Amino acid sequence: MRPQILLLALFLAVLPLSAIAAIGPDIASGIWEPIKDLKNEHIISIAEFAVADFNRKSHTGLVLKAIRGGNSAAGDSDYRYLLHLNVEQPPSCYKAVVLEYNWLHHWEVLSFDSETC
Repeated sequence: MRPQILLLALFLAVLPLSAIAAIGPDIASGIWEPIKDLKNEHIISIAEFAVADFNRKSHTGLVLKAIRGGNSAAGDSDYRYLLHLNVEQPPSCYKAVVLEYNWLHHWEVLSFDSETC
């Protein structure tokens, strides 16, 4: 195998890991503030996106019932949202962490886990 191809493959394998390492500590140590308006259209859109992304990846049919609470943290050019969601079918609760890149107009679901209600 050519050394250039091996070096490129190594770079492409390490790149996502470095992005996760860069984002991870910021989420843990960021200043989280409660979301004041859970009925804000932008917050509802983010919650619906998180549920739709989970449905697409896990082939389920969860339906968003309510946003129970949440926090947000602002970075240099992004926002992180920790949302506590109630879903129907089956009735249960989930916690979603969504990263929003303002300058790209892009959302990314970092985690979507079940939690006790």
